[in-house]
Amino acid sequence: MKVGILTFHFGYNYGGVLQAFALQQFLNSCGHEVKIINYTPINFNTRPYWRQIISRNLSIDKTRKIIKKIQYGPKQKEAFHLFRSKYLHLTEKCSYEKLSEIAHEFDAIIVGSDQIWNPGQHKIGTYFLSHLDTFKGKRISYAPCCAINKVKEKNKNKLINALNKFDSISVRNKETEQFVFNLINKMAPIVVDPTLLWGFSELINEKPLINSKYILTYILGEEISGGHKQVIEKLKIKYPDTSVISIILTENKPQLFDWSDKTYWAASPEEWLNLFYHSSFIYTDSFHGALFSIKFKKPFLAYYTEEKRASRFIDLAKRFDDVEKNIVFSVNDALNKNTLNKEVDYKNLYKKLESEIDKSKIFLESSLSDEKLLNQ
Repeated sequence: MKVGILTFHFGYNYGGVLQAFALQQFLNSCGHEVKIINYTPINFNTRPYWRQIISRNLSIDKTRKIIKKIQYGPKQKEAFHLFRSKYLHLTEKCSYEKLSEIAHEFDAIIVGSDQIWNPGQHKIGTYFLSHLDTFKGKRISYAPCCAINKVKEKNKNKLINALNKFDSISVRNKETEQFVFNLINKMAPIVVDPTLLWGFSELINEKPLINSKYILTYILGEEISGGHKQVIEKLKIKYPDTSVISIILTENKPQLFDWSDKTYWAASPEEWLNLFYHSSFIYTDSFHGALFSIKFKKPFLAYYTEEKRASRFIDLAKRFDDVEKNIVFSVNDALNKNTLNKEVDYKNLYKKLESEIDKSKIFLESSLSDEKLLNQ
């Protein structure tokens, strides 16, 4: 079957490109002919660097961050472009208007994973396939996330009509399950993120980038309540003679951490993956950072402070209680749970996780066959 994937493959985000790659690879392994639809939303445009640097009333800290972005942002963007050109099977570039034409190349279109159903996508409805009126193939959602279950009244009818045209709907978490139920009164099955469907062996290098033990930090959003420095101090006590390595998503949000021993300002997706794989401990506020910690069976601490990140972490903690203590909202929460002194029971966790992975694979295989899903 010819399958098109419509997702957030275009951004400068490690989890975003790796989940797209994983879904592509899994579907290929099932015998399908898979391409990622090379669509980039028109609003995905960043201001030129020179316009940022001439903004008024910049603090010294902000100025330093912009300089880092000017220095390393283009290198990071190029690393992502190289990864996409090498590993993603892309269609020709297409606009919103061109999507209808490209859609007819496929027997099925899968939307997802990632936060493709977030409130910012409701008005246009691209990732709900709302404007593909003449597309006759299968419409499938795999592990989309709404981030926050909020829909403006003016967008409801469009989303209801679009969701009702789907042949198979799955979601990534409880928040999105409720989002779908509120709109079309159907309970969508929760499936695992695509990154858990694939092993990534073709991207893993058994020779580490760093030849010593290290704590890896990958932080995208706001600082943890209580401060990063307190966490790092505790980790250095727990892991003596271990360096602290930081990966910065410089193109999106440059950050300055004076507690890092080494900073990767322009890591490629392959380097990001390998730094996770060979680390001794991982500290992150990234959902995919937490997932790859689990995937590689690493001790980790994941935190959330912002509303848009909270639902994914809370859902993960509730559904897999073996990592509940590893997901916190503050330093005090981590101390109260004694997170840093408790090992994850990965043997028990993987029993649960493998069952969920099997169910997720069955969902995809059934959705792409002529069988009718029992839960649809």
